[in-house]
Amino acid sequence: MDFTELYKQSSNLCRFSPNGLYLATAVQFRVVIRDAETLQIIHLFTCTDTVQLVEWSPDSELICCASFKLGQIQVWSLKKEDWTAKIEEGVAGCVGVKWTPDSRHLLSFSDYELRITIWSLVTKEACYIQYPKYVDRGHCFRKDGRYFALAERNDCKDYISVYDCEDWSLLKVGTTTQVWKRFPIETTDLTDIAWSPDGRYIATWESIVDYKIYIYHPDGRLAASYSAYDTGLGIKTVTWSPSSQFIAVGSYDEKVRLLNHYTWRPILEYPHTKDVFDSETTIFREIDVSAGEVPSAPWSQQSSQQRIKYEIIHAPHTIPRIRPDPDKPNPKLGIGILAFNADGQFLMSRNDSQPTTIWIHTLHPPSAAPLVIEHQSPVKQAKWNPVIPNRLALCCGNGVVYLCEVGVGGCACEAVEIPAVNFQVQSFTWNPDGKSIALMDKDKFCLAFPVDEDAENEEGSAAEY
Repeated sequence: MDFTELYKQSSNLCRFSPNGLYLATAVQFRVVIRDAETLQIIHLFTCTDTVQLVEWSPDSELICCASFKLGQIQVWSLKKEDWTAKIEEGVAGCVGVKWTPDSRHLLSFSDYELRITIWSLVTKEACYIQYPKYVDRGHCFRKDGRYFALAERNDCKDYISVYDCEDWSLLKVGTTTQVWKRFPIETTDLTDIAWSPDGRYIATWESIVDYKIYIYHPDGRLAASYSAYDTGLGIKTVTWSPSSQFIAVGSYDEKVRLLNHYTWRPILEYPHTKDVFDSETTIFREIDVSAGEVPSAPWSQQSSQQRIKYEIIHAPHTIPRIRPDPDKPNPKLGIGILAFNADGQFLMSRNDSQPTTIWIHTLHPPSAAPLVIEHQSPVKQAKWNPVIPNRLALCCGNGVVYLCEVGVGGCACEAVEIPAVNFQVQSFTWNPDGKSIALMDKDKFCLAFPVDEDAENEEGSAAEY
């Protein structure tokens, strides 16, 4: 793996453009646009206050930043340097900003869930949606960007409204009689909604006090509902598979249930137990093989002798576990990380009471024996490569980035030490082209480029020839 030099950033605001060509970083009052491969500065924009949010438009032509303290949003164009836009929310405030799929409208979320303002960057007009239930969740676009689903709360009842993104009116269905699509749902206290990738269903689920998930058609018809149990804390994470054939539900009982789109009942159930007895389960465990040396310079050549490695151990094995504090809210319990890979063949999960361990489950072909990857420190983030389906990256808040090449019946794991002093990876993000990773410390970042050994060997052979 190759690394770039260190560069400054603020608040972990490093964002790749959707086309993978640019990298935007916030540095206090400035937004720096760099080439995503060479990190050469292309644009430098100055904001009116400290940048608290940076977001690219879906077409990668515009970029916005927000200062929530002032309630201001600023927009710049990469193609037309003399074009800019500034939005002031006033007394309503601004606590969130989201681009629409057409890249020419911005959704601004006001404080106290009062309203959503849709700002047009073309006509300079604005329209409003009153009383969304949440600011940071409870809303999603259909994959093709045509419709916008929003969770609302009115008279102590949950509703889902579906808006047409062309004119931001409520969706109408029917021919003889037009029906406005704002329909009540059966939840007592909705937590979030998720539109299926094929656009056929909208999933919604209850707060943590109930295990109930409901599947609706966009026209308001209830397709199915499911509840695994009636007592105890309920659902924590939900995610659709890329094909929309499955929906994975992670809960506080430390299990993942995979519901199919025919019966909407579990076809597979993945427990996250403390003790692993299945001999078919592959377990990778991180080990520190030496004390290592601290380089005297800010950067040093990576030693051929790696300090961090993985060893393969066999069942039976006991996975490290922490006991949740019952006196604190949001207990560290249940499935906190849950994600399908790009082609839906693998499902990755983490039980928050086993924070050092990642579980990987194989769906095609179905396998009850998971792959277990155990680390010395809690896993802060784990993300699949958006282009290479079997590649997984992890970080644990230390000076190492972890890469796993997952296959059916096997896995290759690698721990790569970052050749920098006092650089601890707190978070990271993949480039949409899958070729690089932005690694972020508290106030610095660098890029890492995974090296394809097969391609490297081919180039070396061609050079020798």
